[in-house]
Amino acid sequence: GQCKPSCTATQWDMCTPSGPVTPMSAATIANSKSTVGPWVVDQCSNRWDNCQHSTCCHEVGTQCFEKDGTYATCKESCITGLDPKDNSTWSCRALGPRSWGLATKGSPSLFCFSLYMPSRYEGPLMKSQIQRNAGIFACDGYDVFAAENDTLGTTKDGITVKANLIPEISVGISQDGTAGNSKLFMAVWDKIIAMGRFRNYDWTIKVDPDAVLLPWRLRSHMAPHTGEKVYVVNCNKFPQSPNFPMMYGALEVFSKNAMEAYAEGSWKCGTQLPWKLWGEDYYMTHCMDFLSVGRIGDFSVLGDNMCVGAHCGDTNTASFPPFKNE
Repeated sequence: GQCKPSCTATQWDMCTPSGPVTPMSAATIANSKSTVGPWVVDQCSNRWDNCQHSTCCHEVGTQCFEKDGTYATCKESCITGLDPKDNSTWSCRALGPRSWGLATKGSPSLFCFSLYMPSRYEGPLMKSQIQRNAGIFACDGYDVFAAENDTLGTTKDGITVKANLIPEISVGISQDGTAGNSKLFMAVWDKIIAMGRFRNYDWTIKVDPDAVLLPWRLRSHMAPHTGEKVYVVNCNKFPQSPNFPMMYGALEVFSKNAMEAYAEGSWKCGTQLPWKLWGEDYYMTHCMDFLSVGRIGDFSVLGDNMCVGAHCGDTNTASFPPFKNE
């Protein structure tokens, strides 16, 4: 075989392609969405960075638009001429294709995170996952959060995973007898929003440390809804209850557009909802509804023994909690 821009078939050359077309510049292939190469993470630009030289973007749905001969940036759209948002003139010449994010392992892309307590059983569980390249560490992007300093180790992606610190917040008892941990997770979500990594992925997934997560199955569940403004209600244990169906907290699934809605409106949930006696999953369920985020009823995505459970041989279920031993 030979690398060339085109091929004309002859009796000596059948011109059968044996691989994908190489991108013409440091940009993702615009006409076929699957995965991107690892170089995209290193070479493409974040939101508001100058993308004039990279000509490609990390954030899902953005494109590198030129302002003038010295500056270009990644944004969803561009108004030619005077942009009222920054009161300056833009040429709006597109320098590369529209990004579909950091789908380095599969599509749709998943950004997964866990909050854990390093000094309790959750610490060894998380270290076991990182050693096996399992759970959240098999997602396209991942982060961990804790109230104390901790280093889990290095992933097979070559990334040293250290806990992002959050304030130490006491957890009480919720109205239904579970952990009253809304305030704790509100701090985690604030950190997620401030860090902004969720914008580079199609879906943001909160995973309990003792939940077995199979990301490739989760992608199959979420693929038909990618690009929508939705979250997943995953348990209907008590169909007659006005509180069901709801989202059980072992696996919480939010689209990028749902996350954008939370980033913009979480203050409304914090000031206008009576969340102080709620568990965090009950809080996020009500907050999403309050912000007019749509629901996906998917009761097979989670096999939670606290809900209706699932058999480990079920090949459709994407997460099985709780498993508190390695």
